[in-house]
Amino acid sequence: MLRVNNPNIDAAQDRWYHLGFGPSVGVKAMFEDVKFVCMGGKDKRMEDYAKYLHQVLHEPANSVYEEGTKDLRNLSASAGRYCMYKVGSALSVSHGMGMPSFQILLNELFKLLAYAECEDVSFIRLGTSGGLGIEPGTTVVSKQGYSSMLKPYFTQVVCGKETNYDSMCDESLRSQLLACGKRLGTKMVAGNTMSCNGFYEEQGRLDGAMCTFTPEEKMAFLRKAHDECGIVNIEMETNMFAAMCNRFQVKSATVCVTVCNRMNGDAVLTTEDGYKQWERQPMEVVAELIKSSM
Repeated sequence: MLRVNNPNIDAAQDRWYHLGFGPSVGVKAMFEDVKFVCMGGKDKRMEDYAKYLHQVLHEPANSVYEEGTKDLRNLSASAGRYCMYKVGSALSVSHGMGMPSFQILLNELFKLLAYAECEDVSFIRLGTSGGLGIEPGTTVVSKQGYSSMLKPYFTQVVCGKETNYDSMCDESLRSQLLACGKRLGTKMVAGNTMSCNGFYEEQGRLDGAMCTFTPEEKMAFLRKAHDECGIVNIEMETNMFAAMCNRFQVKSATVCVTVCNRMNGDAVLTTEDGYKQWERQPMEVVAELIKSSM
């Protein structure tokens, strides 16, 4: 059973401000069967994923709908920060862009699911990323999250002090996802992921409004990340996400498709239709995992 390790809160009196609700008998009953939490940056992506999962799972009866309809209800609409849909025993939730927004969400999801006395829950981030040394359209299942300083841990600052936390993703969950991708014929690899606190300069991009480094410095940094750290893609969340899940003792995985090879340039060169097709790959793999677990 999930447990919150914080003696300073009263679970029955808590409120999850950014989700837009708090503890109640109804909330506990609604969430107590959750086994998968699927998360991605965009509201629209996770709304679309909820609808897709609803079809794949054949409209499970324990989904949450708008009253009197078969339209999935956005359970966090009142807060205006994230979206959240319940499809059977899975949640589809947006986490915003970057680690700070995502960390707020994780804190409140952990408290919610602990209050609901959930057990054996898997947390999975799905989305897009920039690749390093791999072909665009390849889906990466992360082994470990690295910082933009190429450190294999997440550094949490608390009361002016730094603590480093393990940022390994769950090996068994990764193996299951790779097996699902193989069944679907999806091109997938496992490798390390670098998570940055910005999209432009911190990722070594040359196309931001400001640039204080040379193309040669960019390439030296990317080659070091790839060759010395085994990093095969870059995004903005996994380093923190894996560390938080390890601290809370739940399984985590990141499944992100690569939309470019940063070794060859910063731009996404595929068509709009090609991009949409790539974007669906992580969704299909994770849906296969959830379907196969039923």
